[in-house]
Amino acid sequence: MMRISIRATVLAFVSLLCLWPVVARAQQGSSQPSSRSMDDLNWMEFKQLVPSKIDTVLLTVGTEEAHGFINTGADNTAPIAIAKSIAPDVNALIAPNISYGVTGILAPYPGSIQIPPDVFRAYVRAVLLGLVKNGFRNIIILNGHGPQVGILQDLAEQISLENKVNTLVVNWWILTSDVTKEVFGEDGGHATNNETAMVQAVDPKLVHWELFSGKDMATALPSPADGWSATPFPSTIIEYTEGQGLPKDRSQAKAEEFYNKVVAKVRALVQDTLHKWQMAGFEEP
Repeated sequence: MMRISIRATVLAFVSLLCLWPVVARAQQGSSQPSSRSMDDLNWMEFKQLVPSKIDTVLLTVGTEEAHGFINTGADNTAPIAIAKSIAPDVNALIAPNISYGVTGILAPYPGSIQIPPDVFRAYVRAVLLGLVKNGFRNIIILNGHGPQVGILQDLAEQISLENKVNTLVVNWWILTSDVTKEVFGEDGGHATNNETAMVQAVDPKLVHWELFSGKDMATALPSPADGWSATPFPSTIIEYTEGQGLPKDRSQAKAEEFYNKVVAKVRALVQDTLHKWQMAGFEEP
């Protein structure tokens, strides 16, 4: 009887060792949210996650406006893709995208939608307060559209100071202007090489090369010293530096190289900021 008992014990132990990797993987998987998207989570899942396990949220903001020969939602496409790429690495949930913004000088073009600045400000403020109410300590705004930069930065500062939370606004195309010059050898712009590459990396079907007719589609953005302005702006491709930014390399490899470098730089900024907030003691309520 003793030999049978020992043998049974050994067999049970060996079986446990064989099953351990499976059990470990299951336990590891259970520690991850079923989705990083707030849209996809059930309210009871959300309650279990925020803020005890996840206290960082990525809020993407863009607009609908004409973009040369790429999609009118390019200012949404880019930040949403970045958010999806970095969320697991910064342990964040992704809030529903704010799709409409302060479009401005391109608003008259077909497919473009303009939200008045005061309406946009009030709406975004309400969204940010909702995120605070739900327990997020770190609110990262990933913005894809230039004319609303000032509003978002002002709101983020107000929300932080009034509610003792941490906010960061990332304007990806400005942050990564050096990446644009590194990859393409020149400056970017609106619907130029950098935005086109971002969209192409996400979904090549959104880039309509058959509609691209070259430099006649582009106009350089004037400075106040240039002495002119126009609404609608004469072109839906806007160069930040005259003569620079028109796409020359249509390859998917170049687009993905640019996209990966942009994501890496945004990820590094967010991770560094979260780390320094934690070191400074701003992670605690």
